[in-house]
Amino acid sequence: MSSNTDHFANRRTFLAWIRTGIALMGFGFVIAKFEIFLHILVKESTSSLNDSLVAGEVMIVLGMVTIAYGLFEFLANERDLDNNKYNSRKTEIIIFCSLIIGMAILLLLFIL
Repeated sequence: MSSNTDHFANRRTFLAWIRTGIALMGFGFVIAKFEIFLHILVKESTSSLNDSLVAGEVMIVLGMVTIAYGLFEFLANERDLDNNKYNSRKTEIIIFCSLIIGMAILLLLFIL
């Protein structure tokens, strides 16, 4: 039988996913805006934007994916708590981690 504390812990975990996603999006926004600011400062055309703008956009997408996965986990855990059972979601975690690692490799390739 699940208790209120189980549901509250699930919500706190969801809020941690949200905070992480917002931090990633904020960091991506700062990277992208800084690149645009540098082009304005040097008075270059913004049509020649470079890899840091792409890196910032990837970070923003990464933040959105993190929030979406956090919502998926929250809803799945709530369902499990309501049904008084636990289901391991190893496959979903492996897919999520693979996606994050893949995006990190893409960012690394852009930087190099």
